[in-house]
Formats: sequence, structure tokens, C-alpha cells
Amino acid sequence: MTYFVDVNLPKNFSELHSFRFVFVHDYSASLPDNEVWDIALKNDYVILTRDKDFYYRALQLNTIPKIVLFRLGNCNNQVLFDTFLKLAPDIEQLLLSHRLLVLWPSEIQVII
Repeated sequence: MTYFVDVNLPKNFSELHSFRFVFVHDYSASLPDNEVWDIALKNDYVILTRDKDFYYRALQLNTIPKIVLFRLGNCNNQVLFDTFLKLAPDIEQLLLSHRLLVLWPSEIQVII
């Protein structure tokens, strides 16, 4: 599973060597959401983001990439990183049969 890390998330995800990450910044710092979406679909990437626009778009379309939306409130990057690390096994298991997950402080919500 390859995670496509949106520009609104820290690059320290790359420190987790047991996962594969590709960064939107590696394509362009100003890549529009629709291009992020298309790249994720084409390459079977899982989008990691804080951007709710991906959530709303996923609810409207039939063909969507896998998306993990972080909804952890106003927290620092280390909290995002630690939350992902702690929940990664559950996230990966859920993504085998689901396409849209929302990470809350105390749960993973399956949307689609």
C-alpha cells in the first residue's frame, strides 16, 4: 500500500520506513486537488489528508481513490504522525474493503 501524503501533512511520515509514502510536494507544491485525485487513482495510492474537499468529492463520485482524512482538531504534526503510527494496522485492514476513512481522536470512522 502506498500513501500519497497531501501538502497539508508533515513530511516526517517518511521516517516510517515500514510504509511506502509518496508526497504531493514531490509532484508540485501547488498541485490542484483534482490532479492529486487523478494521480492517486492512476497509481492506486491512498490519499492522506486534512483537506475536507476530498471527503466531499468522494461522497459525490462513483470512482474514488482510497482516502484517509485526519480530523484530529487543532493539533501539531507530531500528534498526526503518532496517530497514524498507532492506527496504521487498523487503517490498512479497513482499506482492504473500504475507500474513505476518517480518523478522529478516539476512532476510525468508515464512510465508504
